[in-house]
Amino acid sequence: MRSGGSILLTMVLSMKIAIVALAAGSVSRTVAAAAIGTWLAFANCPAVVAADGAQAAAAAKEAAAQLQVYLRDLEKSGGQPDYSKPPAADYFKRIFDLDTLAALPSAKATDLAWLFDWMEAVGHTFPTMVMFGTKDQIDTGWRAALQRNMRQNHDSLINAIASGLLLCARTANTEALYINSMPADKRTADVQTAQKEINLELMNWVMTTTMFIDDVKPENSRLLAAALRDTVPVWAPISTPQERATILIQLGKARMTGKRSGIDDDITAISTAINNVKE
Repeated sequence: MRSGGSILLTMVLSMKIAIVALAAGSVSRTVAAAAIGTWLAFANCPAVVAADGAQAAAAAKEAAAQLQVYLRDLEKSGGQPDYSKPPAADYFKRIFDLDTLAALPSAKATDLAWLFDWMEAVGHTFPTMVMFGTKDQIDTGWRAALQRNMRQNHDSLINAIASGLLLCARTANTEALYINSMPADKRTADVQTAQKEINLELMNWVMTTTMFIDDVKPENSRLLAAALRDTVPVWAPISTPQERATILIQLGKARMTGKRSGIDDDITAISTAINNVKE
């Protein structure tokens, strides 16, 4: 299994727009890779993976590299990306593939290798899209660039958030399945650290999703609400009391502002799941 940068989404709210930055070099991928390699060797498990998921992850990884090159060239030429048109649309579709995610069979512990690859592709791509046109986070023009990116590619970025949440939740759930399949003496501190890292990533996606749910078009609000509802069994139990309180406040705002969006049932289901969490 390959190791790589972990996704750490750091949100700064400015005019209802998030800055999302990738913090590379986290221990999770390296630790998880080593731990999984040890367990697979120990158990002599057959290499059984969901073919569609593995293929989608490979396609996402390739597309992410191509999109990075495309965006760098576009930045140099002074152009602006449009993820609804080729070639960006083709790359985007393969990276944030909601259709394939929805069609995947039930998670298996052996899916973890390709899920990490797919997560890495998403983790490198989303911050680049959001921060397109800025040299770095210290660039004084980041606010204008950020607002422009959100305005010009709003639908695509909302789709990316929903995809990132669904993919990260599946990865976290799969990692839990994997760890639970290990003998107790193989569940080392490194393995536990890897699980904490992916759980942290998941909660960052959750908080990003809830931050946007009350201030987007009805169809986008429904997309985000559905993603939260589909994943709440995974993230609610690992959330902190403060996170749950923040999410419930944001959901309350969304209920008030999104009466025409058709998300009331989703919000009720999410809120109920959160309130049922036992400390």
